[in-house]
Amino acid sequence: MRALWQRLRSDRGGTAAVELALIFPVLLTLSLGGFEVTHLVAARARLVAATQAMAEMVAQQTTVDSSAMSNFCAGATLAMAPYATTGLTISVASVTRSATGTIGVDWQDTSCGNGSQIANATTLATPVIPSNNDSAIVVVASYTYQSPLAYLLPGAFAMTETAITRPRNVSTITHS
Repeated sequence: MRALWQRLRSDRGGTAAVELALIFPVLLTLSLGGFEVTHLVAARARLVAATQAMAEMVAQQTTVDSSAMSNFCAGATLAMAPYATTGLTISVASVTRSATGTIGVDWQDTSCGNGSQIANATTLATPVIPSNNDSAIVVVASYTYQSPLAYLLPGAFAMTETAITRPRNVSTITHS
């Protein structure tokens, strides 16, 4: 029995296989976790691009209506590709500093993904409209990223991005 034990102790033939069996699950989890974190960061970058694209599309108009906003929403949704857009909501507001210096919201549109009203639109736009009769377009987009590998990144990740731009062709964009 002692000779058998000595022989088994000195035999190193299966050591590499045992080490691989022990370390492989850890390496696989780290690799897939890195993959999922990369997708989360890429989804955030897509959200930034979609928000800025929406702000730029609205800022280039003289007037917008529900049809134009629907088209802009479709464009922003395309900027999120290849990610699912079921968790994407975009709200747009036009903020103006009047001739008397009062800052107010001219209009808001929440039709893109059933967004909500931008509660702090005037606060967000204040640094961008320092002079009387200036206006700005404020876009707030929210996106919920759901990992396909829920055991690595459990739960949903909610992201919000804001873009503020000045109208390009008129002092204030109207909404009809």
